[in-house]
Amino acid sequence: MALSKIFTGRFYAANAAIFFLVFYFFFGIVPGNMLLSYHLTLIRGFTGNTDFLCLVLLGWTVYNAKCALFVLKTLSARESLYLYATLGVLDGQQKWLTWFRIHFSLYMPALVYSSAAVWIALRDKHIGAAVTIVLFQALMSVVPLFVYDRKIKNPGTTSLFIRWQQKLNRLFTKPLWAYYLYELLNNGSRSLFITKGVTGLVIIATYSLMEQPYELRFMLVGLLLVLLAHTVLVFNHRQFDDLKVSIAIQLPLPLWKRYVHTTFGYFVLLLPEFIFLAVRTYQVAGPLDQLLFICLSVSMLVMWRMLLYFPRLDQDKYFRWVLISIVISLFMILGYLYWYVVIGWQVLAFTIFATRYYKYEPPLAEVQ
Repeated sequence: MALSKIFTGRFYAANAAIFFLVFYFFFGIVPGNMLLSYHLTLIRGFTGNTDFLCLVLLGWTVYNAKCALFVLKTLSARESLYLYATLGVLDGQQKWLTWFRIHFSLYMPALVYSSAAVWIALRDKHIGAAVTIVLFQALMSVVPLFVYDRKIKNPGTTSLFIRWQQKLNRLFTKPLWAYYLYELLNNGSRSLFITKGVTGLVIIATYSLMEQPYELRFMLVGLLLVLLAHTVLVFNHRQFDDLKVSIAIQLPLPLWKRYVHTTFGYFVLLLPEFIFLAVRTYQVAGPLDQLLFICLSVSMLVMWRMLLYFPRLDQDKYFRWVLISIVISLFMILGYLYWYVVIGWQVLAFTIFATRYYKYEPPLAEVQ
């Protein structure tokens, strides 16, 4: 009972907002009479599609890692030192059952949903998907227990992730374009993973709904939705630059190199989508189409970032201009003017950057 208050109660309280959003997405937006058919369709969608199943497994992996990191963080807290005197004396079967109960109480939502998925997959004769889910969830339920046990036995040691991160920092000097990406991985991982999950679903849905033969315009419209999901990450980039790397303007770098750094940074940010798009469309989309996906995506994200060099552009105005640019791009795509869109946004982005970068002053509220 005490352990459930320490771990389970605090975990669900700390992540109440996320669970509310997930509950709303899975249950709140669906009418009561359609709830069962909605979830049956969803489960049959990922048990019958390998790409969709891999995306779901990735989501469960992220959630499992979140559960494990919460337990490790709780054990590392100064006020939790007494846990080493209580959990550390457990041995044998009692020890593993205790760790399993703790982890099961946190990871239970994923296990319950995956159990329903296994049952439906077996009924639909998707034996491979059912076996994959069972083995995967067994791994997700067992591996963290050894991590917890190692933490109790070695309380003064840092985690493998922290040691790997420290070693990487010693071996690799981050270039200027990687600063914001590093910030997203460390302090904005929740927003980053949610964005990548949404974009993965959009790419799968776009390719699945596209009627044969292959239609480039249809894929580009889906790509606009992928880019729209990144707008919050782009908007937060300005605040990060204003608060943490404002000294970058003093570096002896030519303007064109600063622009190239920003462009390359957004290329790396979108790299998972480019790889996923290539895997999904390599049989029907040629190299020129793949290049168009990259150029259009990077151009629009860079242009949205450059708009933020107008300091009076608050969040509402920013999203308004984002939607305007999406509509303009949509009409040009429907008119087969693909490369004109790329050139137009690049010219606009560099013009804004060249005229506004050295004149830009961060909003006073952000500086404070």
